[in-house]
Amino acid sequence: MKSNKSRQLWLVTSWEFIQFFKWKQELVSKLIMLAIGAMVLVWQYVQDDSEPSYRIAVTQNNGKELADGDAVPTDLPAKIAQFEFVQSSVSASSLATTLSEESAYDAVLLYSLDSNGQRKLTVYSQEKQAWLAQLQQALLQHYSIVYAEQLGLQAEQLSLLTTPAVFVVNFMDDSIREDDGVSSATAIGMIVLLAIGVFTSFGQLFAGVTGEKQQRVTEQLYSCISAQTWVDGKICGQILHGMKAMVSSAITGLLIFAFVTVIVKGQALDFSFLNWALVPWLLLFALAGLYLCTAFMAAIAAAIDDPNHSAKTSMMLLPLVPIILTFLSMDNPSGWALTFLSYFPLTAFAAMPVKMSLIDVPFWQPLISFGLMVVLCLWVRGAAGRLFKMGMVMYGKEPTLKDMLRWVIKSEN
Repeated sequence: MKSNKSRQLWLVTSWEFIQFFKWKQELVSKLIMLAIGAMVLVWQYVQDDSEPSYRIAVTQNNGKELADGDAVPTDLPAKIAQFEFVQSSVSASSLATTLSEESAYDAVLLYSLDSNGQRKLTVYSQEKQAWLAQLQQALLQHYSIVYAEQLGLQAEQLSLLTTPAVFVVNFMDDSIREDDGVSSATAIGMIVLLAIGVFTSFGQLFAGVTGEKQQRVTEQLYSCISAQTWVDGKICGQILHGMKAMVSSAITGLLIFAFVTVIVKGQALDFSFLNWALVPWLLLFALAGLYLCTAFMAAIAAAIDDPNHSAKTSMMLLPLVPIILTFLSMDNPSGWALTFLSYFPLTAFAAMPVKMSLIDVPFWQPLISFGLMVVLCLWVRGAAGRLFKMGMVMYGKEPTLKDMLRWVIKSEN
């Protein structure tokens, strides 16, 4: 008898997975991604690798007649980085009008002094260009050096003025990881992967369960298979889909990171920022979390009579609440909020992996958290089976929340 139930469970699980898994579409999507990467790679090789150069016309003529003594040295060299500066006596407005034509200049720089004697640089450009920000940065850096020389400051003194202190943060709590940027990025990555898994299960469960109920497919299957086995198979199949989506998204993200690092930036590939010791824990908590989410969504979907107008559709989004709460609490990984969420069974699947990526936790903490989730999963399995059984055979009227709570506690004969 037990062997027969196992075969039935495997049959439902494989059917639930295969009906939504289209390997040809998966293969085509990956080939398209590789083709896009190949086009970017080819473009990197065929484009001109030489650094672009820009000619900037420098003038002090603002359209008015300059009196003797009005002209001041611009203190600009002939070239700064990729910018070449050409002195001109033509007015700035006249030079600016030629920028729309085949001009020898890329921009016009009007050099003047304000009422306080401070340099004022006005740039005229035909269009908004990305290199204008680089021009501004180059000019500011140049005139910082010019002012320092006028004040008699050495390069070391100027460096001390621009960087007056070195700021170092040491945490008395040794569990907090020092590289906060990498840790936060890892935590956000985990949250995104969990959200992808939940959203994948949500869409497929909603479409599958409501469609089967309207066509009365599940009602006919109750004669040869129990409701518990049927819902167990659907949950397991959707867990496989959620894990597939998470793994596929993680691999895609790593490939994109590798492509940008090696091909676009020309740097050495380095995955040292990844904490590989977290991967087994992430998989365990993801499995338990996806089980809770899919079991809840399957039970709610079974109670929906009309998917187009049912108010219970929004209830299927409740599994996203733990992910949102974890994201809002991750700024203080040692605080009571994330600590509570990491132990509370309904939110631990999202909170504990995030906490482990931000701080070092003792081995017993994730072990206890996962154990509490396993106990909850065992109870949720029976509750989801009872809700699914009663919801799938109820037509014309949706069960109330009171009815659903009663079914969670005890099955109706």
